[in-house]
Amino acid sequence: MIKIQFRRKPAPPIEPLRTGPTTPGAMLFTLRSVPRHHDEIKLQIEQGGGARVYFSEPLAYLRGQGISLFRVEATNLDFLDGLYSWWAAKEHAEAFAFDINLFFDDKVWIASLREYTPAAIKQLIEDGAPRTQPDQVVDSVGQPAAART
Repeated sequence: MIKIQFRRKPAPPIEPLRTGPTTPGAMLFTLRSVPRHHDEIKLQIEQGGGARVYFSEPLAYLRGQGISLFRVEATNLDFLDGLYSWWAAKEHAEAFAFDINLFFDDKVWIASLREYTPAAIKQLIEDGAPRTQPDQVVDSVGQPAAART
């Protein structure tokens, strides 16, 4: 007879590295695209300067459709030119078309890269994106920044 050994103590819950935006006054928006390009899109956002992905999901399902999700906080939108160039080159090189969509408050669709120029998308974000309020700012372990003082 084989004795099965069970864990006596439950595993601790997985704690995310970041739970929210960390920069006061940053523009907050969500980008959604196909799961196939998750890592490359995240790299384009963070390498472009002025923006940081504070939450991403490589594969999420919305209404039965698989998407990748990026919640972004940005102090400037310099990364959009590089993201748009990367997207146009990748779409041209591949056999299928894909898009990157912009949302505010995670649910309100605003635009897609296919329909607007980078300058127009920058203007849409600057004019309408919600901003990080001081009480929304969290530190690296998810505690409100005000609690640190």
